[in-house]
Amino acid sequence: MTPLSKQIIERFGYDEPILTEDILDMYPSLSRTAIYKKIDAAITEGSLERYARGIYYVPRTTPFGKSEPLASQVVRRRWISDGENVFGYYSGQTLENKVGLSSQVPAVLEVTTNKASMRVREVEPFGGWRKVLVRKPRTTVTEENVDALMLLDLLTSVSPADLGSTELANLKKLASKAGRKKTLSLAGLYPAKTSKRLVESEAYDVFT
Repeated sequence: MTPLSKQIIERFGYDEPILTEDILDMYPSLSRTAIYKKIDAAITEGSLERYARGIYYVPRTTPFGKSEPLASQVVRRRWISDGENVFGYYSGQTLENKVGLSSQVPAVLEVTTNKASMRVREVEPFGGWRKVLVRKPRTTVTEENVDALMLLDLLTSVSPADLGSTELANLKKLASKAGRKKTLSLAGLYPAKTSKRLVESEAYDVFT
């Protein structure tokens, strides 16, 4: 096993998505060229696997072959959180499914993240999704505002009046975490219809 693979295991463990920038941070005194040579050597040896462009992991050997990270782990590490900082969230129909406003499992994965430099960009699909869309947030995503941003995203596309009792209860759970004050402070970043639905949501006791 190469020294690089050993260091990755010590720092991240097996089957954890590792981004190229993670590996670059491990060797601040080396050039990018030298680091890419280390990556190529580890891949050639088989102690490091490339999951997708810019994403690697150290596999375990199982009776069924080499293991690999779950697609959800890759999404989280790449666009949502590194375990210490929150910088993104699921959005669109993916968010509706995650929160429990829809039982339909979307074929398109949508993520809103600080990592995006364009309003919306389609990236190479993986994990069984037919399409993967990465969106730039309306403001910087943080642990403090992520629930409020998710709530406002949902209210932009869904009216509380159209929700059944179960779906409305799930929306209330998110609103409880988001908080009325934080949500209202961010509402101006969204279209007028979002603010209108936010007012309408009071009739459904969304924030109680």
